[in-house]
Amino acid sequence: MEVLTERFEVRLPRHTLQMLRQEAQHRSVPMSQLVREAIDLLFMEDRHAKLRAAEALFSVDAPVADWEQMKQEIAAEHLGSESSE
Repeated sequence: MEVLTERFEVRLPRHTLQMLRQEAQHRSVPMSQLVREAIDLLFMEDRHAKLRAAEALFSVDAPVADWEQMKQEIAAEHLGSESSE
């Protein structure tokens, strides 16, 4: 288990704190553990969302050129958009 060395304070609305207490009591775990699990879940969901987005992008199967050609096209487009501003 990871050693917990840092401390963090957060202020919550009364009803949120009450729900947190009830859930912690229902699960027989400390509120701090419940909060840590919720934070971990949030970060895990964010990683999963990024992975799903990348998989969707890769599944497009769009034609691509070699990197040097693509780099030149990107640079040319970027320079073209700067001159029209």
